[in-house]
Amino acid sequence: MISEIEEEATSVNDELGLLRELLYEDVAVERRKKSRKPSVGIDDMTPAEFRSYKSRLQAERRAKIKAQEAAGSLPFDADSTRDALADAAIMLLYAGGPDATAILNYLGQVFSDKPGAPLTIAGRVKSRVLKPKLIKFARNS
Repeated sequence: MISEIEEEATSVNDELGLLRELLYEDVAVERRKKSRKPSVGIDDMTPAEFRSYKSRLQAERRAKIKAQEAAGSLPFDADSTRDALADAAIMLLYAGGPDATAILNYLGQVFSDKPGAPLTIAGRVKSRVLKPKLIKFARNS
């Protein structure tokens, strides 16, 4: 018999240990699953403790977002993405050209029951009544 097979298996990373585990069910190889986050024990909380826990998490989230905004960074979420896309459309309308025509066509489809809406919007952009919201966050590149 080969002496290597008789060695004690210490982990599944050990090829022999993995082979022994597959061949013999009685061989217990310790597997440790490391979690990046500590367990909170949400299931063991009372409803009041859970509300308090969620309130604290929300407060931390809001503080983090405020700190990012103070540092000149925007959160990457649906609202800021929508605002950035709206700003891009406003800037394209202001500049004019074929891109502005495509935006006006789309506005005509959205406001199909109000035929003057696309031209009114374009006029407000040209007169600077409608301005980009997030222009202060745009970086010079």
